[in-house]
Amino acid sequence: MGLGGYLTWTAVMREISHKKLDNDTKILPCEIRDGNITRIFTSPIFDNNPYIYNERRDKGKRTFALPLSLHETSYCKKDTPTKAYQRYDKHIISQITEYYGIDDPELKCELYFSDQEEEESKNIIQELTKGYVVIEPNSKQDYTPNRKYPFEKWQKVVDSLSGEVDFVQVGAPGTPALRGVHSLVGKVSFRQAALVIRSARLFVSTEGGLSHAANAVGTKSVIVLTGYQGYDMVAYPDNINISIATHGPCGLKIECLDCKKDAANHDCNEIINNIRKHLEL
Repeated sequence: MGLGGYLTWTAVMREISHKKLDNDTKILPCEIRDGNITRIFTSPIFDNNPYIYNERRDKGKRTFALPLSLHETSYCKKDTPTKAYQRYDKHIISQITEYYGIDDPELKCELYFSDQEEEESKNIIQELTKGYVVIEPNSKQDYTPNRKYPFEKWQKVVDSLSGEVDFVQVGAPGTPALRGVHSLVGKVSFRQAALVIRSARLFVSTEGGLSHAANAVGTKSVIVLTGYQGYDMVAYPDNINISIATHGPCGLKIECLDCKKDAANHDCNEIINNIRKHLEL
């Protein structure tokens, strides 16, 4: 499971805690096999989360074992080497809470930061131009290549708004940086990137871990959605969601020619115009 997946689970944990558990019961994210806990899931996403059991903080409190790997709660109903067969009639968060008898959950992920993280982020942000927009043009491709949007079109977005918008780029080490941006690529952790996004006027990217992080920190996003995944499965209603799909959802883990064609044919002015509109340029 990627960081985006863990982020969607934080919303589920909040909903279960508020609607199914008392204040003295904390969630234990785990794997259960044959009735036994075989693994405790840990992730930087879970740091400081008040709903998740912390041995030092919550000693003596009850725990609710929450399995994160049940087939019944997975949006991927069948996973083959070439295709993920998705359930896409509702958001991932809603699919999971449905299993626990919770309808209409708030589609809001959770991130909690330490005082040290807050202070460190101030040092990073004070070096940035006030009113910046965060962009991440690179899409993680280890599971599927079909969520990406052409890098040269992202460059056109930046070039077209040059002089009007100060872009800050975040991303994993080794990924290419756009021209004309303040690059933090490879210089900040995922959690630090989330704090940089929190202070931004807007986040711009494809669907991925940072789009869920932007949701967690309450920053509106312009998100490009391809035909790889179902729109309702990943789109947050508060965002400006731009679907470029003419097909799908295909769920293909190998290169999809339709996804590639959709990306090639899409007019990136739709992204530019939506950024302009939101920023009132």
